[in-house]
Amino acid sequence: MALILHVGGPRDGDVGEVADPLLATSVLVYDGPRWFGVYAPADPARTVATPQGAAEVWVTLQY
Repeated sequence: MALILHVGGPRDGDVGEVADPLLATSVLVYDGPRWFGVYAPADPARTVATPQGAAEVWVTLQY
């Protein structure tokens, strides 16, 4: 499991654990039911301290 901090989009500010198989590609796609969102690792990659622990920063993609 990886700890992800979401920046932008419908999950802005949310920190959550994401299963490693879901991170096998360069994008993380949420398909609801409450929201839709596509996130990618920050470039350059960075990690920040959160109350849950060190989290990778993933940002919303703009299309």
